[in-house]
Amino acid sequence: MEVIKAKTDMNEDQQLDFYENMFNALADKNRLKILNQISQSSNKSLCVCDLEALLDLKQSKISYHLKQLVNANILSVQKQGTWNYYSLNEKQIQLLLTEDTCCKIL
Repeated sequence: MEVIKAKTDMNEDQQLDFYENMFNALADKNRLKILNQISQSSNKSLCVCDLEALLDLKQSKISYHLKQLVNANILSVQKQGTWNYYSLNEKQIQLLLTEDTCCKIL
């Protein structure tokens, strides 16, 4: 899985926007529940239908939250037949939560 970092050629506002997008993706209870369910699943991957049953949320709501997490590169998606399976991008999460990022963003 790809790890995306703020580029050193970004100005300060661009770097802050980059991190704001990732932290905003994590700043929602339903998204945290999605991440928790995926991390606890036996194969570390779930589809929308699995999440719908586990979280008691409508498919459209889950899809919205998944899109936010994918756009922030926190989840990756793999197509298997007609289904999309979502898994954690653990390297991206670790990068986001490192001391360097949290304490020395710029």
